[in-house]
Amino acid sequence: MKFRLSLLVAILLYAIVACTPKATKYLNKAKVQYNQAEYQFAIENLQQAVSYGAPAGEANYLLAESYRRSNRYHESEQFYKKAIDAKVTDEEAYFYYAYALKSNGNYEAAANQFSNYIKVGTNFDFINRAKNELQNIKILSEIVNKKSLFKITNIEDLNTDAAEYSPFVFDKNLYFTTSRGVDKMHAATGTGFTEIYQYIFDGSTHFSGQAKKLGETINTPDAHESNAIFTKDGNNLIFARGNDGSKKGAQDVDIYLSKRQADGTWGEAVLLKINSPEAWDASPVLSKDEKTLYFASNREGGNGGIDLYKATKNADGEWDAPENLGTPINTRGNDMFPYESHEGKFYFSSDGHPSIGALDFFEVKKEGNSVKIENMGSGINTSYDELTLFYTDSTNGYFASNRPNGKGDDDIYEFVDESKIRIAHYTLDGTVFGEGKDKVQFLLPGSHIIIKDEKGDTVQVITADENGQFKADLQPDTKYTIIASKQPGHLTEEIEVFIPKVDYKDLKPGDNEVIHKVKIVLPVKEKDVEFAIDNIYYDYDKWDIRPDAAIELFKVVEFMKLNPDVAIELGSHTDARGSAKYNRNLAQKRAQAAVSFIVSKGIDKSRIIAKGYGEDKLLIVDAKTEDDHQKNRRTTIRVTGIDKETIRLINEGEQKEKELLEKQKETK
Repeated sequence: MKFRLSLLVAILLYAIVACTPKATKYLNKAKVQYNQAEYQFAIENLQQAVSYGAPAGEANYLLAESYRRSNRYHESEQFYKKAIDAKVTDEEAYFYYAYALKSNGNYEAAANQFSNYIKVGTNFDFINRAKNELQNIKILSEIVNKKSLFKITNIEDLNTDAAEYSPFVFDKNLYFTTSRGVDKMHAATGTGFTEIYQYIFDGSTHFSGQAKKLGETINTPDAHESNAIFTKDGNNLIFARGNDGSKKGAQDVDIYLSKRQADGTWGEAVLLKINSPEAWDASPVLSKDEKTLYFASNREGGNGGIDLYKATKNADGEWDAPENLGTPINTRGNDMFPYESHEGKFYFSSDGHPSIGALDFFEVKKEGNSVKIENMGSGINTSYDELTLFYTDSTNGYFASNRPNGKGDDDIYEFVDESKIRIAHYTLDGTVFGEGKDKVQFLLPGSHIIIKDEKGDTVQVITADENGQFKADLQPDTKYTIIASKQPGHLTEEIEVFIPKVDYKDLKPGDNEVIHKVKIVLPVKEKDVEFAIDNIYYDYDKWDIRPDAAIELFKVVEFMKLNPDVAIELGSHTDARGSAKYNRNLAQKRAQAAVSFIVSKGIDKSRIIAKGYGEDKLLIVDAKTEDDHQKNRRTTIRVTGIDKETIRLINEGEQKEKELLEKQKETK
């Protein structure tokens, strides 16, 4: 037993001694590269160091940090976990592990990790950020479940397996940043240096086109160029350049300006004075009036990681000293990629505000004197990075994201903000008119409107305004009954309206309301007022009430119920074909049949009489067409009586109106 134990110890010692030199070699080399911000090279050597038995805590922590610092948070989680399991002493591992968990959508575990760090951490700034993240995570369910109607499409014709981001549309062409087609790899990210391209749509399909790199005065071989924007006149190109991948150049990212030359080429780029020599300055964007330049920077004096700043153009056309946008926009986290739309709305990306995972899009909303920062929701945001938002109009635009199932690193996506073109309101827009015996119509202010649904339940009660108009929000694919009255001087009428459902694609960009206009006419309540009832037809030479006529006669029944103080004559009219005597007799039979039907539905027979006019009152005397004959074959209602109390009220109302008019004249 002693011999076997000694042999085992000897084997283990030999293995440790045998692997240590290689592990040490790769680990030391990785540390140098890590300190020079050459994270991709460091990752490759750290993986070798781990395979040869390097200290698990230190090596995995450096691996996790290399992934995080090269903006690959999702890949860092497993290495933070391994480092923590190996009892790594650096407390930043415990702090950033929580962020890695959050970036992968593991919110519960992230909350636990932030809570643990608050208990054991010593970095005051990290503790405050952890507390803030705990509050953010509490409201994430609201953000994730927020109803959003973004339609997202990967622009596969443009994207490659390299990085594409920062879309900007100018003169119908799309300009973007990409790492495609470059020979030199960036030591920090393991991807190529980025350059600015122009994408010329060819119109063959929605996205098809040709990508073309801008000239050598803009793109340089040993540095990143990105975030290109143009002034409205197309004569100025503003962009970011820098970061050659070395430690020396890690912070060397600045904003440049190039002017268009007479021959259409771009002149040498000039460094803008707004840059800070020791800081990362990037993501430039102009306000819609081009008097303000927004950008992102990690310069001294900010709120946290990367903050948003603005510089204002002075009377001399120069940019004044930048100022921090402050809270509530900037946080202890990273706030970057500002954007002001043509509508004047301000957007940016942030991981310091309540985000789903990494960088999310946020909109700045003004509410009185206060400012609210609102996450744009899970319809466009994911647990991955969302950056460089750009609206082409009020509903459409582009953005970039490194979300899964793309073609490469960052991809450019098209979006349609259907929340702005969805049908938010189906509006009934009605007007009530009065009508006298002379058929002249006039607006009827103060009319009383009752809207009932298909079940007969009252859904809204409205009073028409001084112009006789009223509006109501209704539901699509629904039939409503609209009852309008103006008592005591006018008859009460009801109409049926059907609100059809409309596809939002039939609307113009920015529209979100379907308006259904209706007109209701209330005849003056006096004797001999007459109006026609449509669609009461009879078979040839017959007076039986057909099913389709019964539907219309039910409306007469409702009219009588709505106007219980009114007596009427129901008149039946024929066309002029046939003898006058025959037509008069046929019309009388038809009128009597209609009256009998109405009386059978509960209307007092003393309130309604039948009158067959035949061809005595033709609307079109010399009718030629069948359509003209049909207009003559009509059914009419004529008011024959109004009860005494109603007449008294009408007279009182007319007298009051006359007195009011006289007073108005005297005042004038």
